[in-house]
Amino acid sequence: MPGEFDDAKRAMRRAMRDSLRAMSPETMSIEDAAIARHARQVRRVRDAARCATYLASARLREASTSALIADALARPASMVFAPVVDVGGDAVRTMRMVHVEDVARDVERGAYDLPEPTASYADGRRRLDVVRDVARVGALDVIIVPGVAFNARGVRLGRGGGYYDSFLSLYAETVAARGLAPPLVVALAYSCQYIADAYVPAEAHDKCVDVVITPSGAIACTPAGALALESSV
Repeated sequence: MPGEFDDAKRAMRRAMRDSLRAMSPETMSIEDAAIARHARQVRRVRDAARCATYLASARLREASTSALIADALARPASMVFAPVVDVGGDAVRTMRMVHVEDVARDVERGAYDLPEPTASYADGRRRLDVVRDVARVGALDVIIVPGVAFNARGVRLGRGGGYYDSFLSLYAETVAARGLAPPLVVALAYSCQYIADAYVPAEAHDKCVDVVITPSGAIACTPAGALALESSV
């Protein structure tokens, strides 16, 4: 039943919120460092020329992406893209991934009081968008996504807005139409957020991730994820 399904999602979100709130700052810091270390061992992540990633929110207690963003920005000719949520007057909500050159300079508080790239570069030019400017940008190598809970099959429970599911669908259509290779979709998760064999409520439109990276290591969830981890050995 739809009501029971929604109740299951709400219950899991509440349980994960409580678990995250119970984590001490010291534990979060230790787990963030371990996640970054394991992520660097995945070649597709470590060597990505074009990477899209969320900007972690301390308020939401999301696994940090700071170290991986710093790594990417330090690589010559690499490009980093981060999300911007567009909330229209007619309540239409969409998410874009736009180019970031310097997190300290280019990021401000945006929708839902979350960190987002500014609308323009310092010189006033519109920021490159991975969908709108795909011909110029090329295909993303990796998309790093947040979430509330994940299992071993890569099922992802988000926060309920549907932004990432919609973006992943749109981006998959965009690259397929141009004959480009799809990106590796990677999730970063604290220990309490990875529930391996547990049931994670999901619907047909909910997008799975290829790899989940936890403080214990990287877990392949799809054939694409398994291939990415095999090529990292």
